[in-house]
Amino acid sequence: MTTAVRRAPQHEAVLHSGPAELARLLAPRIRATAAARHVVVAVLDGETEAAVRAELGTVADDVEFRDPAEVHAVPAFTVAVRFARTSRRAEQAGGRALVIAQHLPDLTVADPRHWARLDIALNVAIAGLPVTVLCAGPAEAATAHPSITTAAGTSVSGTFRPPAEAVIDHPPPPPPDLGPPAAEMAFGAAELARLRHRVSDVAGRAGLASERVADLVLAVNELASNSVEHGPGTGRFRLWTGDHPVAEISDGGGPMDAPFPGLTLPPPEGVRGRGLWLASELCDVLQVWSDTDGTVVRVTIS
Repeated sequence: MTTAVRRAPQHEAVLHSGPAELARLLAPRIRATAAARHVVVAVLDGETEAAVRAELGTVADDVEFRDPAEVHAVPAFTVAVRFARTSRRAEQAGGRALVIAQHLPDLTVADPRHWARLDIALNVAIAGLPVTVLCAGPAEAATAHPSITTAAGTSVSGTFRPPAEAVIDHPPPPPPDLGPPAAEMAFGAAELARLRHRVSDVAGRAGLASERVADLVLAVNELASNSVEHGPGTGRFRLWTGDHPVAEISDGGGPMDAPFPGLTLPPPEGVRGRGLWLASELCDVLQVWSDTDGTVVRVTIS
């Protein structure tokens, strides 16, 4: 008889005194998940990974260890989306995912707010998915985790704050200056077709593979259509080319009412958010900045 996989997500802060204790806390969870032939992903520093491998023995061969510098080189919301995709991959195979994410404040590729934003975003991105996320970090991280695990066991966090409330204290860093764009144009409803052709032409001439050009065209069209249909009706497009082309749609329509744009697929009855979700799925990174002056959305593709 096949045991049904529990869909309810778990997001726990794992508090520990060092790599050896963390390895002892993680090992039973990893062994149980690996024994069920479910997906196990671990993003740990070198010392902690070595301790976990030593504690697990041959079971470590069933763990997908990932390089923290590579995983966290993208914005926190993107990391959360990718962990959610890992869960969906496990779900498609009939299983459940275990993701272990270590807080590494000295990691130079990550913004100082990265870890708090990641913990908060995970509570949104993994909702309804069959995944357990164990975040090894400091005690103050418990405010973003519904549960806390220590050597004494697992308990409900008494300081947990809802994501929409907590994220207000951790805004994203400002958009980086990318220099002069390779293409730029203002648009309204009448210019959407010309905008699509402009994206296709410039991205294609820059050497982007044809299938990725198509993805970028569709993503930009969705974002520009949002500005036309749900924003002020007009906007500005900019495109920077290179190894990782970046497209930007900006408008002056005021702040966006979605605190976690692109993290989850809106419900079927929803009329907002589908364009952002699709753009996030089509591209490698989606970033959104929104305030009273308007909204800026950038997508990166490779």
